[in-house]
Amino acid sequence: MAVKILGIAGSPRHGNTDVMVKTALEAAESTGDVEVDFFSTADFEISGCTSCYNCTKTNMDQLCLGRGVRKDDANQLFKRMIDADGWLVGVPVYFGSIPAQFKALVDRSMAVEMAGYGFRNKVAGALTVAFDRNGGLERTITDLQSWFLIHDMIPVSVGPERPDHGIGCYWGATCLQGWPYPVHSSEMEKSLEGVKEDVIGMQQTKYLGMRVAEMTKVIKAGYEKADTVWPYKGI
Repeated sequence: MAVKILGIAGSPRHGNTDVMVKTALEAAESTGDVEVDFFSTADFEISGCTSCYNCTKTNMDQLCLGRGVRKDDANQLFKRMIDADGWLVGVPVYFGSIPAQFKALVDRSMAVEMAGYGFRNKVAGALTVAFDRNGGLERTITDLQSWFLIHDMIPVSVGPERPDHGIGCYWGATCLQGWPYPVHSSEMEKSLEGVKEDVIGMQQTKYLGMRVAEMTKVIKAGYEKADTVWPYKGI
């Protein structure tokens, strides 16, 4: 069963989030029959939602028709997201939650919902990186999973493996960016790949990639066998 897994790095810069998402994609690809795609929102312009509700008139070809925002990159990213069977989505923790630049894409994705639930039943895993061990990692994972559920997607976690040194987080992959605190430019450069030193977090990241690949194959195979009709008749 061949599937396509999309990795999304939702950081405003290139660094630890990219490392995590690409590591998870490599793990997904290692399971076999997996095609991967990747983008970082740092490379695209995404304006915030203006609450114009033009998305109530949209379709899968046009998507977000927003006032003053339709010429940015959101729609092309949505189409790549629709094209994939499963997602691995990573963001850094900014003040305990999702960074504003990525939240713009989350908010604008209402257009995909209004056009006909284009993300429905896609499998998704959440990844995040923070400065401190208790710096908002689990809350940010929950924020991503709430987004998945609004689109009627299928969130998964890191799988059943429980290593002797611990799994770290049960809801998704969480890493620390590493020390020292990036005050000087040389320290900043080092901290951009600091997650590589987080053994537990990087192991979670690999497990999550494999878990998303596993469940994406299961769901896609089920659709090929099942006579599923949605919206459900009679409701």
